Amino acid sequence: MKDRAFTLAEVLITLAIIGVVAAMTMPVLINKYQGRVAVTKVKKIYSVLNQAVKLAEVDNGAVNSWNLPLYTNGGSQKLYGYLKPYLRVAKECVEDNSGNCLDTNSNYYYLNGSEWTAPNSDYGSKNYVRIILSDGALLWFRTNSRTAGCNETNASRTLSNICGQFWLDTNGSVKPNTYGKDIFSWFLIYDKDFAFKQGADNCYLDDDGTSCSNWILEHDNTNYPKTKQSK
Repeated sequence: MKDRAFTLAEVLITLAIIGVVAAMTMPVLINKYQGRVAVTKVKKIYSVLNQAVKLAEVDNGAVNSWNLPLYTNGGSQKLYGYLKPYLRVAKECVEDNSGNCLDTNSNYYYLNGSEWTAPNSDYGSKNYVRIILSDGALLWFRTNSRTAGCNETNASRTLSNICGQFWLDTNGSVKPNTYGKDIFSWFLIYDKDFAFKQGADNCYLDDDGTSCSNWILEHDNTNYPKTKQSK
């Protein structure tokens, strides 16, 4: 009896098939993994921010009594002073980036792929607080730009009593630097009590994705609808 073996051609065909299957499935698996990482980070930082404000209120009174100035008058730094004792900060990012805290040359995008230019100017402004948390997440925030205290309304007029706005980049300067993928945001509002909310409704693949923090907290996934009509 002769031993049967695979021919070189059969081995190459098998490897080619495996390669095709891997090429088809790996992007899906990677996207699912990245989505779960984003969900975990968003829920974690959301909890961290809520806890920080609660503890700060115990020591300093309600948020709306903090007399927060406009961000141009040092308001962001004052807000940071209230929250800093309750955040695990690994690094504070200075305006000139002398600590190599951030990649200020990175490009940033909305969920639909259009460019978002705000971070590049925000990072270089003393009116924003930028910190790296102990888990590597980048958090930057400011108090209001038009009305001091907790008295601002967002552009779409869906939220009022705003005290400031917070942005989260779950992995710092690492790509994709895109809203809904690794960048998320909330407004800090105060109406009888404080809450972190996002007032827009644009977490769609063909929109800017600034409200995807809402989607994640509600649905526990990043399976965003393609359009508003397909929701």
